[in-house]
Amino acid sequence: MLEHRTIRSAGGIRQHVVLAGDGAGQPVLLLHGWPQTSHAWRKVIPLLAEAGFLAVAPDLRGFGDSGKPEGVHSKLVVAADLVALLDTLGLPDAWIVGHDLGGQVAYPFAANWPRRTRGLVFIESGLPGFGQERAMDVANGGSWHFGFNRAGDIAEELVRGREQLFIGAMIRRETVGVFDPTSITEADIAVYAAAAAAPGGLRGMFAHYRALIPQDRDDNLRLGAVPLTCPVLAIGGDHGYGEAALNTMRRVAAEPEGVIIRDCGHYVPEERPRELVGAMLEFFARTGKAG
Repeated sequence: MLEHRTIRSAGGIRQHVVLAGDGAGQPVLLLHGWPQTSHAWRKVIPLLAEAGFLAVAPDLRGFGDSGKPEGVHSKLVVAADLVALLDTLGLPDAWIVGHDLGGQVAYPFAANWPRRTRGLVFIESGLPGFGQERAMDVANGGSWHFGFNRAGDIAEELVRGREQLFIGAMIRRETVGVFDPTSITEADIAVYAAAAAAPGGLRGMFAHYRALIPQDRDDNLRLGAVPLTCPVLAIGGDHGYGEAALNTMRRVAAEPEGVIIRDCGHYVPEERPRELVGAMLEFFARTGKAG
């Protein structure tokens, strides 16, 4: 059974979190991508709970039912939110799993708080400072949305009232979109669109992009001077970014492993949840350490 909780950590923002599973089990912190919410893990959470883990899926700051403070949202600050969340839940550490933008938060979490990190699962993601700039470069085949999402008030005004159209187009785009169109329904897109349409929703979701350059890039380069030594698994979809996640982790981690999930686009947790959880459970069992 899913438990929805609203938590305000000492000195922190309001965080909405979904929990499921054995409270005595190993915690798995699930960090969603853009432009989504914790709803993105709806198929993964019960599988982890059935396997005896404690699934912890927050809405990141700026998304869903979590707080939407003003300003840009650097990924190191968002990671600090999650450290405070674990403190409030009484969890000394967790497996850190991040998809897309969630991977950009998961990396500084693992790099800056290694004692709180059992291991890192980096799914269909990249890092400013370590290769993502190419994906942001439209002149060399990068996606237009990086620049649009950083454009400020005009981006919010152009999307306002068209949230479902905008988010649906991003999820169903031909390149780095969903491979199985039935895996994310119009009802699911409506959940994400409603979150974006809520007061502060568009500002909150775009604020993450406004931090990519230079703040996130500079933080990543500083943290990346010391390679991660925790277990690292990089996962890609064969119709998504492929081996890009692994290539990124090779630049910041000592001995990353890689898995490619077949017949899968960018949205691995929603398209191939059983295959994803299977890869995660094998990784946890083989590399796990006592909490």
